Formats: sequence, C-alpha cells, structure tokens
Amino acid sequence: MAALAEGVPVAFHLWIFCVGAMVGSFLNVVIARVPVGESIVRPGSRCPKCGAPIAWYDNIPLISWLFLRARCRRCGAPISARYPLIELISAVLAVAIVRQLGPTLAAAGYFAFAASLVALAYIDLDTWLLPHQITWPLLAVGLASPLWNRDLGWLSSLIGAAAGFGLFAAIAFFGEKLLKKETMGWGDVWLLSAIGAWLGWQALLPVVLLSALQGSIVGITLIAMGRDPSRTHLNQKTNQNDNDHDHEHDHEQEHEHSIADEEWIPPKHAVPYGPFLALAALEHLLAGNRLSSAWDYLLRRLFA
Repeated sequence: MAALAEGVPVAFHLWIFCVGAMVGSFLNVVIARVPVGESIVRPGSRCPKCGAPIAWYDNIPLISWLFLRARCRRCGAPISARYPLIELISAVLAVAIVRQLGPTLAAAGYFAFAASLVALAYIDLDTWLLPHQITWPLLAVGLASPLWNRDLGWLSSLIGAAAGFGLFAAIAFFGEKLLKKETMGWGDVWLLSAIGAWLGWQALLPVVLLSALQGSIVGITLIAMGRDPSRTHLNQKTNQNDNDHDHEHDHEQEHEHSIADEEWIPPKHAVPYGPFLALAALEHLLAGNRLSSAWDYLLRRLFA
C-alpha cells in the first residue's frame, strides 16, 4: 500500500506535466497569432515557412520536435527551440503550482494566470507590445479570482488592481506630459494592474522591485556584451517593412494599428519590461514567502 500511495502522486504529477505541456503548445499559437490579429482557433497549426498543415502526430508537445529533429517534415525548415521551451516552461509551472496549492480551483486559476504571463512575456520580447486582448481579460478574471481563491480577499484584489494601474499610469503620464518621452508603456500599466488583481496589493512592491532589479541586471549585461535589443527590434521591423513592399499582399491588419504604434521606436539600450514583470509575478507566486524572508534577513544583516 505504501508503494501504491507513493506512486499515485507521481502519476498525477506526470499527468499535470502533460496537461501543462499541451497548454504550452497552445501558447505558441497565441504568441504567433495574437500580435498580428489572426484567429487562434482557425486555421490549425501550420508551418510558418511553407504553410503546410501540421499533422497531429507532428504536433505532440516536446516529443514531436525531438522526433522531427527540429525540422518541418515537408519543407525541412528549422523549427525554433523556443517552441519546446515554452511547452516545457508551461509544464514545469503547472507541476510547481499544483505542488504548492494542491489539486484545487485556486491552482487551476493561478496556472491560467501563469500561462497568460508566459504568453505576454514572449509577445513583448518579439514585438515590444502587451496586447489588450490578453491584459484586459487577465485583469477582469483576476478581479473575480477571490471566487475560487479564498486566500485572496476581494478588497485586496481590488486595491491591488487600482494601485498597480495608478502607480504605472502616473509614471507613464509623467513621462508623456512632462518629459515628452515614453517612460512606461501602457501595456505595462495594464499588466501590473492585472498582477495586483491576481496577487493582491501586498505583492505590488516586491514585484516592482524584483522586476526592476532583474531588468537592470539583464540590461547592463547586454550593454556590456555590446548588444542592444532596441536596435535589434528596429532592424527586424525594417526588414519586415522591406519584405512587405516586395510582395503584393493584402495588409488590412496593419491598418488596425495606430500611426503612433507604427512609428514608435524603443529607446536606445532599452529592454522590454513586460517579461520582467511576468517573471517577478511568477517568482512571487511560487516563492513569495521565501523571498520575503531572504529580503528581511538581508536587511537585518546590512543594518544590524
């Protein structure tokens, strides 16, 4: 009986891992299609190079990428390692959240929250945008999350959403009106508001501090390496525009964007902030108590 009891959790965690990987496969579709305004339902998965539909046996999370040796079965184009990476991240997050919260509605809700953060982080890395199609529903569902998460109070969620929005909105407004430049993207404003709704107002300061610290470390490291993500994005955008002029296609989706969005260029040596907000929120979700204890210990050591 002991062996059986020990085997059940392992099998259950394996099932959770598989479910998380399948969600990660869907996130790859979201990341690719939402920024360009395409449906995430139809058509089915297809090769971005040759457009060939991907059969179900070539679309098994993690396994198919290895079996195909990271190449399209039809055209042989390489398949980015980012696809299985996102599937693996989602699977690990699913297991970690269930291990922390148990097989509860709160765990299911927080996994949906975590999956949304993963999608937003990668979209921001690709496009420097945090789509309202994701951030607004994430905020709305977060405000309703006390329905299934008894550890989060309604007032804490509401204050968290309002304070998160107000904090970053003030920074964005200050930069636009007084400094005449963008100091904070409005996508970041909505994302922090959603994080406050899901995690409560108590999480806002740790998340902002963690994201700023980690973003600064990565930014300084990239500068020291001679790399500039803002210029990389500009070059990609220029190449895309050149390709668009070389082909006679219908560009109705492009007209949905505002002129300001089309002309916006990231500041030199900047890094997108959304991924660091998402990372800090996940760190607080999974290790908030341990991080707080480590922070308190560090402060005591410094000022003792």
